[in-house]
Amino acid sequence: MSKSESKMTVPLYESVRRRFRRNRSEAEIVLSTVHIFSKLSRSEIRQVENVMHVRHYTMNETIVKQGAPGSGMYIIVSGNVGIYILNHDHEEQLVTELEKGDFFGEIAVLNDAPRTATARALENCTILGFYRPDLLGLLETKPQIGIKILLALSEVLATRLSMTNEELSRAQRQLQKLEDERRDAGE
Repeated sequence: MSKSESKMTVPLYESVRRRFRRNRSEAEIVLSTVHIFSKLSRSEIRQVENVMHVRHYTMNETIVKQGAPGSGMYIIVSGNVGIYILNHDHEEQLVTELEKGDFFGEIAVLNDAPRTATARALENCTILGFYRPDLLGLLETKPQIGIKILLALSEVLATRLSMTNEELSRAQRQLQKLEDERRDAGE
């Protein structure tokens, strides 16, 4: 291949690559990076995107409130979201900040227990809502997609449960150490 031929094929390749990227929505690109949807094909992601609910929140707007009934999970397409819990004085305490590609509220896809935290937009945000009825609908109409999502969701929850158990064990060891020190100091 001559130099002129190789120069001609590169722009053609770049053109096809740009067109491929252009045909993907921002939501589709974000969903493909979220673990729960990462094992889905491009076609399957498009089908999931079709059942998602696009929501826009302004800075400081509450997305979900701790204690409110849960109905689904949220995936951040743009913006940042703060996750807050009530401390022992019943004041909101920032636990973490989430950004594009992060998700929260996934437990509510599986059960309708009250929300365990408040999520609030730290800036203007675009968020995708994926609710329990959406998952149930996929399980009924597209069972292979629904099952892939359920398995990935189970992996995420199992990982988070393991991490929580480790943190609880560390806290118990620290508490035991403090109790031992207090008892030794009192003797």
